[in-house]
Amino acid sequence: MNAAAPSVFQQKLDAVRPRLFLPETEETWDAIARSLTALATACNDVDSSTPVDLAAAMRSISRPLISAMNSERGRLSGVAIDLVAVVASCLGVAFDPLLPHFFPVLLVLSSRTSKVTVARARACILTIIEATHLPAVLSYLMQSVTDKSVSLRLTIVESTLACMNCFNPPDLEKDARAKEIELIIRTTARDANADVRKVCKKVFEAYKLLLPGRLERCGVFFNLNQVA
Repeated sequence: MNAAAPSVFQQKLDAVRPRLFLPETEETWDAIARSLTALATACNDVDSSTPVDLAAAMRSISRPLISAMNSERGRLSGVAIDLVAVVASCLGVAFDPLLPHFFPVLLVLSSRTSKVTVARARACILTIIEATHLPAVLSYLMQSVTDKSVSLRLTIVESTLACMNCFNPPDLEKDARAKEIELIIRTTARDANADVRKVCKKVFEAYKLLLPGRLERCGVFFNLNQVA
């Protein structure tokens, strides 16, 4: 983004802000959704804002945006989730201050009964991982790895695999991050769900390649033949 360019995103945000803070009702939800779509379009303009300004703007609307993400109305929830994905793609590592606002919400949405909502949330999580390469993601994944929701546990193990495949190895080698990965592996290796165990096997294979020196020291062993 060009730091000298006018803040197109901020101008658009100022124009739609009153609608974003409307209570969601049958009469208002479509206006809220259209406002979020307009923000996503503005964000896609590479000269729309600086990373610092964009992150600050997103923090300022985090409450209504999270409310929209949690909406039972599929279209409203969808455009809100899509906006978070677009912002993550625009900001990259500068998405870091927004991670505590939106990542936990996406994990909760991954436990919904709606397959459409779960798919959208999971896609957004993977976009955040691939676009930002923020190792702090692993802490959030670890915290929810024992959740009773199968769809959430599957999201967690698939997201961990994405982290292993795209994060910088030196970030994963740090003791705190390696321990988070190991806990996720140990937990999902004995998951009751076969799909979770199957993806866990892939995570473990990536772990062996990236962190071979920790295998014996940390005791991360299990029978891979049982993980299927």
